[in-house]
Amino acid sequence: MEIVRVIARAEARDGKAEELKLLLRSLVMPTRAEQGCRYYEFFESNLTGVFYFNELWNSLDDLKAHGSTQRFLDVMAKAKELLRAPMEVNLLSEVE
Repeated sequence: MEIVRVIARAEARDGKAEELKLLLRSLVMPTRAEQGCRYYEFFESNLTGVFYFNELWNSLDDLKAHGSTQRFLDVMAKAKELLRAPMEVNLLSEVE
């Protein structure tokens, strides 16, 4: 089983930063309880309206299950109108 590392970036439309932050933050605690979630961290950048998720999952299947939960789908549907552009999601590989 190979772990999956994720960094996701979200940028709010002008005037929507606080609303986006509250919406995305609502994912944190429930996601941490999901199967296969090792950690799920949410950060606010020093750049206004920019947010990051730092995630570690036991497997790609666990990450896919997270992305298909009704909670996640509902939040992403609401976030569309608050985001400047689609969220940037990066699956990372360690460089040795």
